[in-house]
Amino acid sequence: MKRFSFAIFTISALCSTLSAQITDPKATEFWEPQVRVVTPGEGTKPPSDAIVLLDGSNFSEWQSAKDSSAANWQLNGDGSVTVRPGAGDIETKKVFGDCQLHVEYRAPSVVKGESQGRGNSGIFLQGRYEIQVLDCYQNRT
Repeated sequence: MKRFSFAIFTISALCSTLSAQITDPKATEFWEPQVRVVTPGEGTKPPSDAIVLLDGSNFSEWQSAKDSSAANWQLNGDGSVTVRPGAGDIETKKVFGDCQLHVEYRAPSVVKGESQGRGNSGIFLQGRYEIQVLDCYQNRT
């Protein structure tokens, strides 16, 4: 029993000493690296720290998910992109962890099919998680 009491006293004394040493805010505040200032985008321009992966002009940041060859989707000339039938998925050439993602999606102007057979796509994150993108206008699913 004496050993147990001594151990508690020793830990208590150590904690008191440490808390007395950390009274100066500089001991717990970190100033390096300095956080970058991010300028928000105006209008249709992205924020200053954005990595623009697709602006509708080229697929330079993308590759085939199947074999890392060039992305075989269609650039439409108006900034939009269309998946070519049978072209398969594409993925970014860069690898990302935590991120803020901004996506713009245009549903087909002519609605064909029903349920998930129309305007159905998805965005996969880290090769595992999917954000479902689905034309939901008058669509129960």
